[in-house]
Amino acid sequence: MSQQTGFMPHRQFHVLVAEANEEQYLTVLPDPQGNFRVIKHGEVLGEVNYRPKNKIVCYKGKLKRTLMDQLKKHIDHQYSYAY
Repeated sequence: MSQQTGFMPHRQFHVLVAEANEEQYLTVLPDPQGNFRVIKHGEVLGEVNYRPKNKIVCYKGKLKRTLMDQLKKHIDHQYSYAY
């Protein structure tokens, strides 16, 4: 039986980002392959691929570059303390 891999709600974390002159909270769900689902108020905004040595890339949805830069900083910060 194959093991199902997917986004892990038990590892989710929340970030505060600034966009369009207002701050908003986003929920970020990781998966084991380094992908992250970005959610705002229950709506999936997109999914990004993240590698610590490389840049962050949005492969599903449309996320602005400024938002992705902020996400990269938050993910770096989250995983520098998590492991």
